[in-house]
Amino acid sequence: MPADTHLQVRWDCSRAIVNLRGDPADTGFVDTVSAAVGLPLPTQAGQCPSNAARRIVWAGPDDWFVVGESGAEGAIAGALRAAAGARHHAVTDVSSGYCVLRLAGALVRDVLAQGCPQDLHPRVFPVGRCTGTHFFKASVWLWRTEDDAFELLVRSSFAGYVGELLRRSTLECGMIEA
Repeated sequence: MPADTHLQVRWDCSRAIVNLRGDPADTGFVDTVSAAVGLPLPTQAGQCPSNAARRIVWAGPDDWFVVGESGAEGAIAGALRAAAGARHHAVTDVSSGYCVLRLAGALVRDVLAQGCPQDLHPRVFPVGRCTGTHFFKASVWLWRTEDDAFELLVRSSFAGYVGELLRRSTLECGMIEA
């Protein structure tokens, strides 16, 4: 089987993942949090801004995940708390409860389609788009990072289940774990 058809899989269970809750109608909250993270706080479903160090995943009307580099959870949480100040908010380090799974390859959409009902065609789900969905029976947050690459935020307790289903879903194309 040609290597270019293999799904490339990389688990990262050490990423900083901080959950933020707050009022998106409060422009002061949005502005100060955006400045603290270095990215615009998304206020619409499906928005997922990122830079080289961080990503903000829209999880609901007043709910976001800030995903950063390994070891940065304390700095991210501290910056968010300082930015929110006395405004109504919640900041929770959830890093130990989640893993980030990167999937890449020419057949990545075909593999995901076996267990994910989301339409992942580039016209509907372009690079930078995110959604809450499921992969088989595991709830995940999913975002597209490149034309043929996605990342999934998976609860750590479901990592083994998702890994096994990936192995079964890639029998035809093969899988390379990094």
